[in-house]
Amino acid sequence: MDKFDTSVSLIISSVVGAGVFALPVIAGQLGLMSAVFILVAFVYMLGLGYVIIEMTPGTVEEEVEIQFGKKMKLILRVIEYGIMFLALVSYIIGLKAHLPVHDFLIFSILALPLILELHFPAVFTQFLAFFILVFLSALTLGTVPSMEIPSTLFSTSGVKTSSMISLFLASIFAFFGHNMIPRIRTILRNKNKTKKAFYTALSIVFLLYLPFTIAVSGTGVSGIATEHLASFFSNPFSSIIDLLAVVVFYTSFVIFGLHLMGDFGFNLRGLLIVVLGTLFLYVLTNLFRIPFHIVIASAGFGVSMYAAIVSLTAIKAKKLVKFAYYLLGMTLFIWLFLLAQLFV
Repeated sequence: MDKFDTSVSLIISSVVGAGVFALPVIAGQLGLMSAVFILVAFVYMLGLGYVIIEMTPGTVEEEVEIQFGKKMKLILRVIEYGIMFLALVSYIIGLKAHLPVHDFLIFSILALPLILELHFPAVFTQFLAFFILVFLSALTLGTVPSMEIPSTLFSTSGVKTSSMISLFLASIFAFFGHNMIPRIRTILRNKNKTKKAFYTALSIVFLLYLPFTIAVSGTGVSGIATEHLASFFSNPFSSIIDLLAVVVFYTSFVIFGLHLMGDFGFNLRGLLIVVLGTLFLYVLTNLFRIPFHIVIASAGFGVSMYAAIVSLTAIKAKKLVKFAYYLLGMTLFIWLFLLAQLFV
């Protein structure tokens, strides 16, 4: 593979994960209108990537510290950790849906690779991402014949605003992998090539995520998409879906967990922070019975906060000021929408 193909593969591997399985659940409440919100989220994340590429050849954290100081950098770090912890918890929820064993056993098999520091080579994470995309494609093709197309294709009657916002937030998490951009820029050593690689990778993901979401939601999905499809198909396909879903959720968790441990340091302290922090959040989600797609949407809200800080940094650095204003304006609009829901 040449440098460009490698860069595209790396971006895809950083974006693609188990979060996509939350999209059909919410999209089912919106019908084909869901395509609009996924498209908006896709454009929003393209915009965020464009701002990051133009803003700095270094890391986002470094630029934030230059423009706003160490406190803002710390805030950005906390947001990034929040996104990762929410992702870890959601993957546990997904794994448990396909592997109904005691929580202690779930945490034991998840913590073991972290304890042993079983690092996956870059080739494996790329293979895993493309495996998930193939898995999505197979599920889409298998589900299409059973889809029910609503009589009113783009009707919003009876649709809750909360469903629209939830789908948008879940989608922006599903398209989030922007922490890979500085690495890609280092590999390609060219800003325009980095843009092309980023746009190519995200477009491939979008073109596979959207048909999967619409096809599965057209069967009346509820819960986690893979859990629904495992019950939707008959054996042996249902068992294969269960098995492959376990692989996807398990490996996604381990990759995220190792990445988070790397931030805290590969030591006992880092291990305890990741395991105990994830356990604490998991207990909370169980206590309040928060479903998989809401946890994913919460991670998406964290991404929107990340985007707001990036936009403010770009504005302060006087780079892409006009474009950053658009991104920040859309972010604030989403936040106001969410705030309005509290008073409805």
